[in-house]
Amino acid sequence: MKVYVTLGLFACGVAVGVSSSKSNPDLDREPLVMENADHMEGFRMRGEYVLTGHVRFHHGLLHFETEKAVWQRDQNRVFCETGMRITHRGSRLTADRGSYDKRGNQALAEGHVFMRDSSGEVEAQGERLTYDRVGREAILTGNPVARRIYPEKQKDSSDMVKTTEKKKGPDTLTIRGKTLRYFDSASVADAEENVIITKRDLRITCGHAEYRKQADSLFLSQDPVVKVEDSEVKGLLMRLGLHGEELKGMWVNGNADALSLEKATDSTRAHKSQVVGDSLFLAFKKSAVDCVQVFRNATGTYFDVDRPQYVNRMSGDYMVMRFQERRVHDAEVLGMAKSTYYHFEKDALKGKNRAEGDTIALSFKGGKIDEVLVKGKSKGVYEGRGLGKSPKSGAKNTGKAKP
Repeated sequence: MKVYVTLGLFACGVAVGVSSSKSNPDLDREPLVMENADHMEGFRMRGEYVLTGHVRFHHGLLHFETEKAVWQRDQNRVFCETGMRITHRGSRLTADRGSYDKRGNQALAEGHVFMRDSSGEVEAQGERLTYDRVGREAILTGNPVARRIYPEKQKDSSDMVKTTEKKKGPDTLTIRGKTLRYFDSASVADAEENVIITKRDLRITCGHAEYRKQADSLFLSQDPVVKVEDSEVKGLLMRLGLHGEELKGMWVNGNADALSLEKATDSTRAHKSQVVGDSLFLAFKKSAVDCVQVFRNATGTYFDVDRPQYVNRMSGDYMVMRFQERRVHDAEVLGMAKSTYYHFEKDALKGKNRAEGDTIALSFKGGKIDEVLVKGKSKGVYEGRGLGKSPKSGAKNTGKAKP
């Protein structure tokens, strides 16, 4: 996942709309030149001219085109009243109307605003774009949306053999919010209010999202929820670590909650797993959860979707769960560790195991708990078919229990 595309998008808007003084330090010394107009009416006393028909201006390498404009020559201002097109180094900005104030260091585009960068991979649209050259801040409002279109990767010979695979087309990252903002000087882009970020199997909702280019990270706040395929993560604050277009890791701080669904296969049932804690870290591999670490007040549950009354539980100060092929492979709980799990043979309930210790390690096989290892001041209770009629206790300090 490449969220810095928002940054590239607004950089495009800056370059197209007014061109940042950082990217072109000589721009302030360049004059604002009127190249052409089919008809011109002037008020020399006011230094104001009404231009119509194939109107063209340029300011350095930046070019304006419109059909009707008011040019306040002495004040270095142009108001485009009937369509506006601005191009700069292959990037372009179009709108129904707009203005450019060289002296006031401001630009404005209104009505069906559309921007596209020179590569054709980054675009945005909205109803109003403003840019302050002194503060180097661009703001897009009016149902704004930003898109990054990733070109399809070149297929090798092995991929070409897979002719039955459905073509998904180019991948697109889409960002929506009430306001999209870019701070050029700090290389920070953010979206505010009702933020929605999507990219194929990724969907993010929150009140505020901020991207920092130098850290290549996305920061989420105000009730963030991140959904990746069949996983959902919630918390107070989140940080997503990016590497190009891939999501590599996610840190959740405060009321951390991660829920994952493992779909049924021909030989296994569908399972749900959930972990909660004060904070957690998730590592991803090919858009799927690879590992989950939970810190402080860690609790995990795991159960068959069609048997929700039999919930396997584990808790402790710290917990880690590892996944293979999108299924839980093993788990470990440290610090006042506790676990409760149900033992089934096919569809028959055989018993319930409870264990406590300094550390509990669990291994899974075929979507089921296969083995439990308890270490340090351990004890366990097994309830047979009667579930509660035949308790046993007094496990050794280092023990191994199999269902």
